[in-house]
Amino acid sequence: MATAQFAYIGMNHIVQTTRVLCVMKPTTKTAKRYIERAKERGQFIDATLGRHYRSVLLLDDGTIVTSCIKPLTLMKRFALTPDQFPSSAAEDDAMDLLELDEDDS
Repeated sequence: MATAQFAYIGMNHIVQTTRVLCVMKPTTKTAKRYIERAKERGQFIDATLGRHYRSVLLLDDGTIVTSCIKPLTLMKRFALTPDQFPSSAAEDDAMDLLELDEDDS
């Protein structure tokens, strides 16, 4: 039997990495739509404890989890790198996130 892998998503919360399908920026229309629908269905978990959303995680059962950790940082914690993604568009997004990380410093 395979062991479950967990990653810290901030504010003393962890998530099982095998259940995470997608990590999005919260400013996208898609992420906002997912959050709204998850709240309506009762499948929304705010793991930010009142802080600003920096990433939105979509789990395999449709649950949405918000985190105050940036998507690029979460990718590193999930042991993913941009070169492991199937398209070059993902690499462009990762570079954008790197620039955002530098701006916040």
